Amino acid sequence: MTLKDGTAEDYSGSAVRHFEDAIALQAAGTYDNAGHLIGFAAECAIKSKLGDLGNEGLMAHLPELLPAARKRLGSRVGYVGMYSLIKGDILNGWSIDHRYAPTGKVTQEALAEWITATKRLLAAAGIKSRKKA
Repeated sequence: MTLKDGTAEDYSGSAVRHFEDAIALQAAGTYDNAGHLIGFAAECAIKSKLGDLGNEGLMAHLPELLPAARKRLGSRVGYVGMYSLIKGDILNGWSIDHRYAPTGKVTQEALAEWITATKRLLAAAGIKSRKKA
């Protein structure tokens, strides 16, 4: 897929950027924005892996992205790691609508769970971050 300016979407690079910013915000105690970005990092990791199979279904956000991703990845060789992560309710409770939620919606515990899940998604997509969480 391409952006409005004609450049290709960079799901891997975006996943790293969102992940690293989320970790920095977590360290600063800004859990709501960290939570928002960690969801985008997870979404980009999934889309990066899906991108290997074409563009269909990539416009959705989590959690709506998951059914399309499950269907496309299935038990294909080379995609089993990602599929095993997304066949459950990964990032349970995360929603793009949290961007409109009042401060305090994202708890430290929920954020920690989402970060752990996102690290697994990044690994399954073959994406490496420069920051350790």
